[in-house]
Amino acid sequence: MAKRYLLGLLALSLTLNVYLALELSRIERVDVALQEVSVSSPAPMESLPSGESYPFIRVVDGDTITVGVAGSVEYVRLIGIDAPEPNDPGGPECYATESTTHLTELMQTGTVRLYFDSSQGLRDKYSRLLAYAELPDGTDVGYAMVRNGYAREYLYDTSYQRRDAYLEAEKNAVSEQQGLWNNEVCK
Repeated sequence: MAKRYLLGLLALSLTLNVYLALELSRIERVDVALQEVSVSSPAPMESLPSGESYPFIRVVDGDTITVGVAGSVEYVRLIGIDAPEPNDPGGPECYATESTTHLTELMQTGTVRLYFDSSQGLRDKYSRLLAYAELPDGTDVGYAMVRNGYAREYLYDTSYQRRDAYLEAEKNAVSEQQGLWNNEVCK
């Protein structure tokens, strides 16, 4: 009995050490990115060409990230997707934790390329940049979130450039019951 107890404590200790090491690694990456930028007023839009790479700072939730842009930290709302909200006033929405975690896993690259869509404007009503995000390997982050069932396709006001692809991704995720579309997940 005591041996099992000690083995359980050892396993718990190892798990916590691995978790802490991963968190410290993430914090160090954020610290490096923050050294390159400072929190200030939003960057002037005319200095933000589409397709540029920016240092990734952190995931806010399943459809919002922060990046370093022109000496400031900018919130970026990903165009074309809507993920469950972890900070909803009524409590976290179903699959919010999984969605945020998946986006965090995708964003382990340290940099992200932002593409703006003139049909959506440059900022939303909360002053977040509106952009598609692509990883250095070319992965469209929004598409990946929808295709794997961690977000829904989302049309705010007017159609956006990548909508057909995102609708097809959602159709496939639904038919395969991926993520939040799984009948056993969000009832």
